[in-house]
Amino acid sequence: MTQPDGWQSPYDPPQQNTSGPAPGPTPVPGEAAVPSPYQQPFPPSGLQQPYQQGPAYQPGPYQPQPAYGAPYGYPAAPPEKNALGVWSLVLGIVSIVMLFSCFVGFLAAIPAVITGHLSRKAQKEGLANNAGLALGGIITGWVTIGLTLLAGTLIAIAFSIPEFREGFFSESSSTY
Repeated sequence: MTQPDGWQSPYDPPQQNTSGPAPGPTPVPGEAAVPSPYQQPFPPSGLQQPYQQGPAYQPGPYQPQPAYGAPYGYPAAPPEKNALGVWSLVLGIVSIVMLFSCFVGFLAAIPAVITGHLSRKAQKEGLANNAGLALGGIITGWVTIGLTLLAGTLIAIAFSIPEFREGFFSESSSTY
């Protein structure tokens, strides 16, 4: 297909000119015509020639070696960071269990929130595909942190009342 300015794509087959002489220099009578080095021979019927395989690819010292599983010329896929989402959810669940069993759930809740946010960031960059696990870890971590702060506030308020404080210490120091 020829463009209006006369430019032709190098990937298009040459146009057959049947209206006049072929473009280019006219051959001198008595001499053999020299084919142009810029024209590629095409079969006359318009069929393409069969695919011919070239020499085998041998990576040189300056070319990167292909990674396992990656085809030549394509970079290897970056490693997935799905473990962050799993860790976030596991730490979030452990933080709730630790909160109700020994009241130190915040020790696991803080890492759950941190790894959850790192996993969500990796998911937005396309390095992970488990945003739901990360979200679960973030939610359970913040719930545990919130319950810990609420319990700490309620205990501080309770001990600020003198009657509660005296009753608590008098009951705990009595002997039978």
